[in-house]
Amino acid sequence: MRSAALALLVGAALGTFDRPAAAEPRTSSLAWVRMPGAETCIDARTLALAVERRLGRVAFVPPTLGEVAIEGRIERSQEAGVWRATIRVFGAGGTAIGSREIEAAQVDCRAIDDPLELVIALLVDPDASLGLPRAAGSPAASAGGGAPGAAMRPAPLPPTAMLPPTAMLPPTTMLPPAAKAAAALPACPPAPAAPSAPWRVGGAVEAVGGLGLVPGPASVGVGVRAHATPPRGPGFELGGALWASPEVREAPGSPAFSLAYGRLSVCPIAIVRGGTALSGCAGAMLGSLRVDGPAVPSRFRHERLVFDLSLDTRVRRRFVGPLFGAVGLGLAVPTARDVYFYTDAAGARHDIFQASPVSAILDLGLGLELP
Repeated sequence: MRSAALALLVGAALGTFDRPAAAEPRTSSLAWVRMPGAETCIDARTLALAVERRLGRVAFVPPTLGEVAIEGRIERSQEAGVWRATIRVFGAGGTAIGSREIEAAQVDCRAIDDPLELVIALLVDPDASLGLPRAAGSPAASAGGGAPGAAMRPAPLPPTAMLPPTAMLPPTTMLPPAAKAAAALPACPPAPAAPSAPWRVGGAVEAVGGLGLVPGPASVGVGVRAHATPPRGPGFELGGALWASPEVREAPGSPAFSLAYGRLSVCPIAIVRGGTALSGCAGAMLGSLRVDGPAVPSRFRHERLVFDLSLDTRVRRRFVGPLFGAVGLGLAVPTARDVYFYTDAAGARHDIFQASPVSAILDLGLGLELP
């Protein structure tokens, strides 16, 4: 009885939609939006099928083919504590024809489904014979008047009146024709985030050669080097080297020099392309330069601290699996340049060595890198 009374009430309020009985039913489109917090309410497809079952025919067409556009939304009114469905009707050219609001105070927003389907069915076809209400026992057919708190509240303006701008729905519900059908579809889940690139870590054994670090036109040594390159940000290098001990032949006693140092570098330039990696690093070298020999003055006879600033670039290339080869070229600038000398039997001073203002270092390495 309640549904029948509701149908009569809506039919009376929609007098402007009366059509001659012999006329063909007008075509309508439906756009339905569930606002945030109303995701469990009736969806657009279910609502459209329920309305068509009441009308006993296919009622809805694409937005570009409909004579009348029905747009609605459902939301939870936090102030009033009710579910509110707002329905608007537009004619040709987007002219606003009228609006309706339906409210339900239940916890479950599906309590509003029955009056909502009935109102939209009458908006689609005011002349339709909707038949009997739902089967006994359903919320719409119960003797108590259906779901308590469900009510239909007409808009202040008559259906035929032009709605003022202040009565229009928020822009989120006014969808362009191409987006009306898409608005009813469930949102696609976000694409899974791409896995981040792993750290690249490795180590190598090197043969090193240089100019200006120890006496002689050129010197050679052996070294080790480890590197770590994170997915983002600068990479790091840690290593050390031991240089061979060339001898100075100017006087008896043949003083010998040996150099050992460790190094730490930060590599702001780290470019990886396939199996090839290019790095540019700046760092420091800390070690000792040792001098031995009976002709060497006592204050220079043991070890002296070496602290150099370094700048180098290196290219690594993978061969098979984790095996890679590397070649690097660097510069070292000493922070102190001690002079090494000896005094002969006549008391004359003979300078032996002083570090170059800028030394060059070349290295060739073979190592493993993961992953």
